[in-house]
This record gives sequence, C-alpha cells and structure tokens, in this order.
Amino acid sequence: MEVDDLFSVASLTKPIVAAGVLQLCEAGPLGLDDEVATYLPEFTDPRVLTSYDMATGAIVARGARTPVTIRHLLAHTSGIHRGFVTDDSVMGTLYDRAGVVHDARLPLAENVRRLGPLPLTHEPGAAWTYGLSSEVAGRLIEVASGEPLDLYLMRFVFESLGMRSTFFFVPPEARHRIFGRHRRADGRACAAPAEPYEHETAAYASGGGGLFTTVQDYARFVQALLDGGRPILGQVSVRNMTSNQIGSLTALGLKYGLGLGLATPDAPGRSPLPVGGFGWYGIFSTWFWALPDRRAIVLLFGNVLEADMNLPLFSGVVDAIERDLAAADPLIVGGTA
Repeated sequence: MEVDDLFSVASLTKPIVAAGVLQLCEAGPLGLDDEVATYLPEFTDPRVLTSYDMATGAIVARGARTPVTIRHLLAHTSGIHRGFVTDDSVMGTLYDRAGVVHDARLPLAENVRRLGPLPLTHEPGAAWTYGLSSEVAGRLIEVASGEPLDLYLMRFVFESLGMRSTFFFVPPEARHRIFGRHRRADGRACAAPAEPYEHETAAYASGGGGLFTTVQDYARFVQALLDGGRPILGQVSVRNMTSNQIGSLTALGLKYGLGLGLATPDAPGRSPLPVGGFGWYGIFSTWFWALPDRRAIVLLFGNVLEADMNLPLFSGVVDAIERDLAAADPLIVGGTA
C-alpha cells in the first residue's frame, strides 16, 4: 500500500453529500426542513407501503401523513429503502421492477426519477432506514446548484479543502492507484472483482456511495468538521451534522445526526466507540471516528467486505488511541489531528 492509494469508500460518500446539501441550505437555495417535492416533483404525495403482491405486482399503499423533508433525507428517516432483495425481498423486488438499479451507466437524475413515485417503507420520521436517501440528496444538489453532483462537490468541497485525489469518476491516469477491494472466503482475504462499467462508461455519481479518495484527503474533510466547518460550512451546520436528529431511534447501535453516526452513553455502537465522538464507515471497511475532545481523527481503511471482522478491530484501535490521548500531556494533545 502507498499513501496515495485510492479507496472506494462507499458510504463515506454520505457525510460529504450531506455537507454539500447544508452548504446550499446556508446559501439559500435549500431549506433543511423544506419538502423534497418542492425541488423534485416525483416525490409529490408520498405513500407508505401497506402490502405488495410479488406475483402480480399489485401495490397497496396509504398516503403519508408527513411529507419527506431534506432533514429526513440526511438523517435517513425518510422511509426510502436501499432496494436490495437480500435486505428485503418485498422492497427489493418492488425497486427492481421499477428499474431502480445500482448500475454505473444510469444517470443519477434518471434513477431518482424512477425512485420518487415508489411507496415508502414507513412514515417519514418514524424509523431509521439506511436506504437511498443520499442518492436523492445528491440529486437535490444538482437541481439547486444547476451543476452535476461531481462538479459541484469538486468546486465547493474538494478544491476548498485541497482534496486533490477525490473523484466520482477516476481519471485514466490515476486508475493505477486504486486499491482493490477484497472479501473473505474460507477464512482468507481474496481480491473481489471490479464492478462492471465502473470506470470506462461510468455515468452515475452515487450520492450514497460513489467516491474514491485517499486516507489523507478524507482526513482533510473530517478535520474541517473538527474545525467547526471551516472553510466549507458554518458552525450551525456542523452542529446539526453532529447532534442527534433521530430522537429515541438508533442507527446500527448509534445515534445519528445528518450523515454521521454519534456515540452516546445509551447508544455507543454495536462495538462501542468513545462517547462524544462521531464518524461513519463504508461497506468495504473504510472507517473514521472523530474525537472532538481530543482534537483527533482516527481513520482505518481496510477495503475488506467483512464488517464483523473489521468493526471490533476499529473499535479497539479508536479506544486505545483515545486512552493514550487522555493520558498524554494536554498541551501536547491540544490542536493535534
């Protein structure tokens, strides 16, 4: 491995897209509690699924009592599902038949257009569902800014932070730096095949999982959050990202802000992480956790599809670092990252 290796960070895309949306809320084109349908008409009159006959395709749904808002999207309480059959045979089949796909050749606008009329899996705000909400958030950025998602984030996030090796579409001259994804089989790690059409004909900027980046580039983004948002966000937006937005609900054992998981005394995570911190992970074991009290960031990028193996390791690493920092001279700890 080299320091400039590019990792497919999957869901670590979500916090960056959340930051992009919040920039537009600060600037005025969007409001955090605006209805999504104001900008994306395909989400007008949302419905909640009551039943679905997989044999006939008949859908029974009732009108949602609450409109889907931008806050719901960023907190993953919108009711929008992931659409994988392996997660939920009913919602997965419904999404598949509607043409909501995970294909790098399909433009984001078209996938969201197909997604909008589909019924929600629950009333907005009633549950935490880790779904395609960030895809919709990415499309909101495009509509509100008038720019493709990748170009908007490049101009207003990546360039501002000096993230020169962060891409949705990795240019040909940088593809040799991509660190291959791995999976475990029979107790051993092995290379996973590349996604078809991932680079040569890719057109889909996935707001939920499309970024390639380096450890150092991603650390620059997290450092901005530790610095109160400078230079990409204001302090109010960062407080919204890093404060509980889901009430008594939990998100994989954590609380959840806007695009970020939060560890609290009653929700420290499935493998407990230091309380008061925030972070998230990508499905190929790209993890980060920020320790605001210590002014520190911990990143562990493994690129192995096995959360059960890597989460306990990551939790142990973060806990050990937090203990070491707590024991260190506070004059040395202050301001480090």
